Amino acid sequence: MKYAIFDEQGFPKAFYDDQIHTDIPKEAIQITEQQWLEFVNNQGKRKWDFDEKVVVVYEPPPPSLNELKAQKQKELLRLEKQRLNDILDQYSYNGLADVQFYANLNDAEAQALLSWYQTYDNLIWSYIDNDLSAFTDIQELLAVDMKNIEQQIYQQSIQQSPLPSEE
Repeated sequence: MKYAIFDEQGFPKAFYDDQIHTDIPKEAIQITEQQWLEFVNNQGKRKWDFDEKVVVVYEPPPPSLNELKAQKQKELLRLEKQRLNDILDQYSYNGLADVQFYANLNDAEAQALLSWYQTYDNLIWSYIDNDLSAFTDIQELLAVDMKNIEQQIYQQSIQQSPLPSEE
């Protein structure tokens, strides 16, 4: 037999199987194999109905406008970090601190990379602070493709502050 302990909202906190566990807590509720599989195969999307003693589908509420903005910002910053790491790899730098070190030694390539990155980062934050924060409609914000936004910002950044040519 399978058993489960649920939080006050009906989400499973722990599962027990009498074939495996010798000590099953008293507060554990007996569930069927099928109910256990529902929870395991649909994590976060099923909960226990204490009154009916059945598994029910749980649809999480859609994110608020501010939560969605935070998700989009996080996605854009992740894409920025990925782009930066790809470019630093392309020029054989170990990280931004490495670029700054060589830029301080008057290395022209490192200075150009640093200049590009400052432009790129400023454009990213300008988008976040101005464009992203201006959204007032969730559906419009959902339609925003952050990969496309990042690509546009990248193109704008290399126009304003070109990357050094590789030799």
